[in-house]
Amino acid sequence: MAAINSTISDPYDKVKGDEEHILLLPGDRQLAYAHNGPPTSRTIILFFTGIMSVGTAANVPESCSEIQAHWISPTLPGMGNSSTRNLTVPYYVSLARDMAALLTHLYPTADFDTLYLAGGSYGTVQAQMLYGAPYDLFPFGRKIAGCLLLSGFSPLKHHVGYAKRVNWHNWFSIGPPTRVIPFHLLQRLFKSAIGSKLLSLDGARAFLKQTIFNTMDSEEKQLFYDWAAKNELTESEFIDRMARGTIKCCKNWDGFMEVSDIIHSDWGFDPRTLDAEHASKAMLVVGSQSDYIGGGTNDWLVASYQSAALRLFPGSHISSLFYMDELWKQLFAMANCK
Repeated sequence: MAAINSTISDPYDKVKGDEEHILLLPGDRQLAYAHNGPPTSRTIILFFTGIMSVGTAANVPESCSEIQAHWISPTLPGMGNSSTRNLTVPYYVSLARDMAALLTHLYPTADFDTLYLAGGSYGTVQAQMLYGAPYDLFPFGRKIAGCLLLSGFSPLKHHVGYAKRVNWHNWFSIGPPTRVIPFHLLQRLFKSAIGSKLLSLDGARAFLKQTIFNTMDSEEKQLFYDWAAKNELTESEFIDRMARGTIKCCKNWDGFMEVSDIIHSDWGFDPRTLDAEHASKAMLVVGSQSDYIGGGTNDWLVASYQSAALRLFPGSHISSLFYMDELWKQLFAMANCK
């Protein structure tokens, strides 16, 4: 009977965590998001996914559920069912307003104590924007305890010489060519080349296998199988879930088209000159040794954020996923030492 009651009272539900919710925003816009965990938790984790994906909260890391954290994952502007942003408003301003609206919607009286930010790949941009956001723009920033960046990017406006640090993939996708070739031509060529493939589950599966799973060596694949088994997933189920997210994301390409612009844009601050209150908050920068998609600017991030530490793992772009419990425990420990 005790086991049954424990199951009934478990606030983490994979099915509900996979559900998409819609928040209506001013200006006839909307924000899609998913969440999981106790809705009255005093600890919130706001996780931003990267491109070709939407917010999901089906699998909450064990170290986060142990502290009963409320996991919230929004879909980025101009992707999936999240509306295209107002282009007359700077991205970092629009993002801060949208996230403040989301947190206010879920916590109308702001009755939580601690906020952790996290992001994977392009989602590290949004996590950093909130980490450094002025408190008059993002008042919830005062509650930030730490930030986790997985295979991330630096603010290229301030990162002089970044083009010499990134690999050829990033050089073409976010580097100098995207700054001199007009009308998002490179992005439009990419959409033309693969867009039709991402209309079906089979096409999206093939795309993900080619770009992510086929880059894994045998050791990393075993780590993946172990992680999937722990999370009660088969390889097919995991890829299908990612593929469905990719298909949903690509209902709107506006967010994808501006990725390079946003990484090069004004984020509202320079990491090297943050005030003491902002800069004192823990940051864990995580990279993968064989990642050809992100993470090429990790050294600059660690050198530029006062409270940042670096962790490197073997494997390709998503290998940090298999160490999430360990990484969150490390970030919690870093935050509690402050």
